[in-house]
Amino acid sequence: MSRSLHAARSFLEQLEARGGREGAVLAYEFSDIRARSASWKTDSVCSTEAGSRPENVRKNRYKDVLPYDKTRVILSLLQEEGHGDYINGNFIRGTDGSQAYIAMQGPLPHTLLDFWRLLWEFGVKVVLMACREMENGQKKCERYWAQEQEPLQIGLFCITLTRETWLNADITLRTLQVTFQKESRSVYQLQYMSWPDRGVPSNPDHVLAMVEEARHLQGSGPSPLCVHCSAGCGRTGVLCTLDYVRQLLLTQMIPPNFSLFNVVLEIRRQRPAAIQTEEQYRFLYHTVAQMFLSALQNASPHYQNLKENCAPLYDDAFSLRTSHTLPAIARPSSGVLRSISVPGPPGLAMADTYAVVQKRAAPAGTGTGAGARARGAEETPLYSQVTPRARRPQAHAEDGRGPLPGRVPVDQSPAGPGAYEDVVDGAQTGGLGFNLRIGRPKGPRDPPAEWTRV
Repeated sequence: MSRSLHAARSFLEQLEARGGREGAVLAYEFSDIRARSASWKTDSVCSTEAGSRPENVRKNRYKDVLPYDKTRVILSLLQEEGHGDYINGNFIRGTDGSQAYIAMQGPLPHTLLDFWRLLWEFGVKVVLMACREMENGQKKCERYWAQEQEPLQIGLFCITLTRETWLNADITLRTLQVTFQKESRSVYQLQYMSWPDRGVPSNPDHVLAMVEEARHLQGSGPSPLCVHCSAGCGRTGVLCTLDYVRQLLLTQMIPPNFSLFNVVLEIRRQRPAAIQTEEQYRFLYHTVAQMFLSALQNASPHYQNLKENCAPLYDDAFSLRTSHTLPAIARPSSGVLRSISVPGPPGLAMADTYAVVQKRAAPAGTGTGAGARARGAEETPLYSQVTPRARRPQAHAEDGRGPLPGRVPVDQSPAGPGAYEDVVDGAQTGGLGFNLRIGRPKGPRDPPAEWTRV
């Protein structure tokens, strides 16, 4: 196993060691990040003078989100025609130290030209958009792309839409043809349509698909990815961080002392308020842990040492990936993650399975003493035959319409006090098993004589 994968395993083992303290630890870490970020402004470590100038104030969507001077994007294209050098955006360094990302606010009506000046000057091929034009009745971003049969003219830039398709249920992919001074280029835009402001996506799997597709479209060129939402902070920071960690993983550059806390802190030094909420910070931990688990599984199929709480659980963002790059993960019906294990080589299929069930106590008022207890023990079976999940009727239908594309059906049966240990069927491609223990049998018992199967 490479040093990079050893570092990934160490990261997961640290999460496992936290156990039930995971929520409190992440809350403390994010509180520390916010406190340090506030101190930078107080101590003038990260100045924002350019954004505060009178001629630039109206170019800021939000008056409290100004780009740091030391990393701000400075425009030079078309300056000779009277256009200034300011835009509310910052460079963020990539894993190789280059200017890999431009994190910025969504354009305003009067900054559309500046936006296209930026894309053209820095040779941007791919734009990641993490918001909608309108959200909760408020304008969050001005439309800077053309629509079908409706070319868009912005200054000297002519933009036409050549193709629009859905990458998945959440993401739209547009191919734009941009012409400036007789030169024409293709620019790709990936827009996440259902990511709430200051929140997290409902499907982290689709966010990973977004950054994967962006890198595929980007190719090996040196141009930066342009990433924006409305303010260019929370959602933008999440995308930049996920792609940054993914690049560390792909290039086997994860350091031995890898810390997501330090990665977020460093990105915040370059763009204000990147990763804006504790909820987004938890989402990052969950998704990064998922990437690392997948990498370890691909490198060593027999890796069995990841157990309780390896991945932080985010209630509304549990991945249901089914592609080959990340394992399929099913969410237990109770919302409590009990254990994670990587399945070994597939074994022989069993027609049925036996499981220990919780012995129910005798109802009150049915008798007292040893005789009553004996009768209760005789009437209540200690062992029960359980039909495997793959053979249950509900395993093949999530509802009347069938399972959603890319989703693993979730068992919705209520977990009562006598529920048995529920294990996700290991037949899923590249799947991880999540064991949910509900009722624990008390003390060892010998199986009945008629139980002969192992």
